[in-house]
Amino acid sequence: MAFNVQNNGKSVPVTLRQLEKLGLYRVTTASPFEKGQLTFEGVLFRDVLKLVGLEGEDSVVLRAVDEYVQIIPRQDWTEGPLLLATRQNGKLLTRRTQGPTRLVYPLNDHPAFDTPVHKPRWVWLIKTLEPGG
Repeated sequence: MAFNVQNNGKSVPVTLRQLEKLGLYRVTTASPFEKGQLTFEGVLFRDVLKLVGLEGEDSVVLRAVDEYVQIIPRQDWTEGPLLLATRQNGKLLTRRTQGPTRLVYPLNDHPAFDTPVHKPRWVWLIKTLEPGG
């Protein structure tokens, strides 16, 4: 299982297989938290939201295993191709490598995302995705 979608009092599991069927994209970017250029593969965040029925929301909430919480506003996933990464350097993300999924902002291709406001929105060890309400 990749994470759970919480919506209307229901919790629905989403698997890596379901995610990767959406089609993998590759992004090489700097990270605010790691050194050098990192190569991630994963699915477009907007496609994930469509898959789970949250594409019409004004924002969504990502909650990590350690209860770290971030609200991701709609303009982030409409202004640029945010990546819900499932792989790094060709290998599936594991708990040790901040997986099974992590949200990646493509800073090299979209430098407007390289701000103190966006930096905390790089969420990993994602446990749940829910409407922002």
